[in-house]
Amino acid sequence: MLSIRFLSILFAAMLVLSIPSSYASESEAAGDARLLVANIERAWNSHDMDAFANLFTDDADFVNIEGTRWRGRAAIKDAHAFVHKTIFKQNRLTINDTTIKQLSPDVVVARSTWHLEGQTTMKGESVPSRTGILTNVLVRSGSTWKIAVAQNTDIVS
Repeated sequence: MLSIRFLSILFAAMLVLSIPSSYASESEAAGDARLLVANIERAWNSHDMDAFANLFTDDADFVNIEGTRWRGRAAIKDAHAFVHKTIFKQNRLTINDTTIKQLSPDVVVARSTWHLEGQTTMKGESVPSRTGILTNVLVRSGSTWKIAVAQNTDIVS
């Protein structure tokens, strides 16, 4: 007859073995996603559009706050390089909060609230600060995470 202690140990082992393997990687994926979001802020504030563009997949899809859509890393880089030489050359982006939802071992959604100060018009006139939400769909290729889809939205109160 099996002892209660043996059955308890067997039951505990079965519980541990039944935890999906992706469960252990969720924390790691969330950490990687948060690092990528921090790198968005870092590249943006240093106006390093090469570093910014390298956060995206080759075929990334980006929609900005006005609904303009850029397809591909090169188009995303070119559009952002232009605005960082004009209306965003003195701006400061602060990412305040990021939530992570892992959809699969290789797909994560990172949704971040942000605040932007220092934007100007094309004529150099100051624009009021604004806030928004940036949604990034990240995909993993090997050990590297990249942004495959991004949607940026102003929060209008």
